[in-house]
Amino acid sequence: LTEIDIQTPIPAVVQERRKGKGFLFVGCRFNDQLSRSFARQIMKRSSDTHWAVLPDEPTRMEARFLEEQGITRIAMPLAEFAAQLTEALQAETA
Repeated sequence: LTEIDIQTPIPAVVQERRKGKGFLFVGCRFNDQLSRSFARQIMKRSSDTHWAVLPDEPTRMEARFLEEQGITRIAMPLAEFAAQLTEALQAETA
């Protein structure tokens, strides 16, 4: 991705669907400006509450970004999170 890609408007259908919704970032790191800019564009006009599964301690810049954007860190290995999420979704549909 480049800065130009990030500036490209998000499709109207996606803009409509994200209104009032929170985002769950899985397998993402926010350790560079491009990643943070992209995440900001995705979260625009959405809920104020978001989550990120980050098994490792965030960098100073990541921690600042998480706080500024209202992203709650879930400190858990990705495989463990995926297993728990799968279990919860299966229980919900049973």
